[in-house]
Amino acid sequence: MRIENMTSPFRGIAKDIKGRASCYKQDWIAGIKPGFRILAPTTYIFFASALPVIAFGEQLSRDTDGQLSTVETLASTAICGIIHSILGGQPLMIVGVAEPTIIMYTYLYNFAKGRQDLGPQLYLAWAGWVCIWTALLLFLMAIFNASDIISRFTRIAGETFGMLISVLFIQEAIKAKD
Repeated sequence: MRIENMTSPFRGIAKDIKGRASCYKQDWIAGIKPGFRILAPTTYIFFASALPVIAFGEQLSRDTDGQLSTVETLASTAICGIIHSILGGQPLMIVGVAEPTIIMYTYLYNFAKGRQDLGPQLYLAWAGWVCIWTALLLFLMAIFNASDIISRFTRIAGETFGMLISVLFIQEAIKAKD
């Protein structure tokens, strides 16, 4: 990574748009042309996305005393999937919830529940503001090409994160047995 990459705002975004622009129209035409043949992969991706969302939604409902549940999880996954398929140029991309997200919301809820100035009644508003600030930081990272630093990470960083997710799944399975 060169420092000039970080000082050229929007360079990465412009490069991505230019790279996808030639394929964007063709992706949609190719998705519509096959007619009913597209139903099989669409159905597969729907269920591949919906089933984990339902499971994680139930876990989230249990961990947040019903503040967030399967309904909110399904709605947010659907909205994000639609936005990503239109703007991202990837109509059949799987977008969904993961265990680290559930753990983050659980920690946020437990933190809010233990504070008099927040409490469970202000949890959703507070979590919403956490998400807004996270989105702003992600936009800033995209604007200033922070993805260029990924080349500095070795494969072990990705494998360690994958192992963390596996351990979290095992931990939840053990907790559920108790």
